[in-house]
Amino acid sequence: MKFYGILFLVASGLNWIWEVSQTFAFEVSGVSVGRMLLFCTFASLIDGMVTVTIFWVLQKLHVVIGWKVYLFAAASGVLCAVFFEQAAFTFNLWTYNERMPVLPFFGTGVLPVLQLMTLVPSAIWLALKLKRN
Repeated sequence: MKFYGILFLVASGLNWIWEVSQTFAFEVSGVSVGRMLLFCTFASLIDGMVTVTIFWVLQKLHVVIGWKVYLFAAASGVLCAVFFEQAAFTFNLWTYNERMPVLPFFGTGVLPVLQLMTLVPSAIWLALKLKRN
């Protein structure tokens, strides 16, 4: 259980940095800095829970720690990002501005897809490394 806590903290921290750094590509006019940081914090906590859930599912499927875990974690991250972005569009939670590159078929932003594709396996790797030390 301690490992999942470490994984959650690592994933949330990494995602918070990414969330804040990609705000330039979202429509945030009229939103205060404090409110934007609060939203980024909330989103990064959700991303941390997603990372823990993905790792938990992989463990339940008995995927052995190794390259397969990182590959499946990256693929799961992509699927989650597309799902979250589509849900956000459906409920008008946010929109992109002209600086967000968009995937052609899905209309999903490249930055959110890259975020979970890279940070889910990175957080798992880093948390496992911290656990060993």
